[in-house]
Amino acid sequence: MLPARKLQALKQEDFDRLLSWLDPDADRAGLIYEKIRWRLIAILASRGCPIPEELADETIDRVARRLADIREKYIGDTAIYFLGVMNNVHHEFLRRPVLSRLPERDQDPEAKEKTYACLERCLAKLTANSRRTIQRYYAADKQAKIDLRKRIAAEFGITASTLRLRALRIREKLQACIDQCLQIETF
Repeated sequence: MLPARKLQALKQEDFDRLLSWLDPDADRAGLIYEKIRWRLIAILASRGCPIPEELADETIDRVARRLADIREKYIGDTAIYFLGVMNNVHHEFLRRPVLSRLPERDQDPEAKEKTYACLERCLAKLTANSRRTIQRYYAADKQAKIDLRKRIAAEFGITASTLRLRALRIREKLQACIDQCLQIETF
């Protein structure tokens, strides 16, 4: 999970500046952006990262925020700069304390039952909007997931990146609540 202090919605002007840095032509810039994002995700996934999309998005957000400082000075392939930032983001992620995860399939049924009971309690503690958002965000797989998340972002009038960050914040709250609940249940 990403620390809450680092999670800030990327401003539209920062994102526009990033795209213009990638290429003056908006269509080509969009293609380059997607290619870089998927490359970051693939590299992170190949390293065994459990949340490659979130770390790729954090990498892109950091580059976009720093762009005003580096745009004039940076010489070379822009993708290489992203890879350097991604390495830093990934190393920070690896240094974070490991949070307990939901039970694996081979875990005993009693532990699963406790975890899911805690999940239900923690979901009930969320605001109705947060609960609905997180449940919808994780409701589908593959292409249906992508389409659903685009619809959710459009309904909120936000970018897909902002939606991912909102979902990540909600998931962090849920994980912390579940961890606390499980600690109480084991005593």
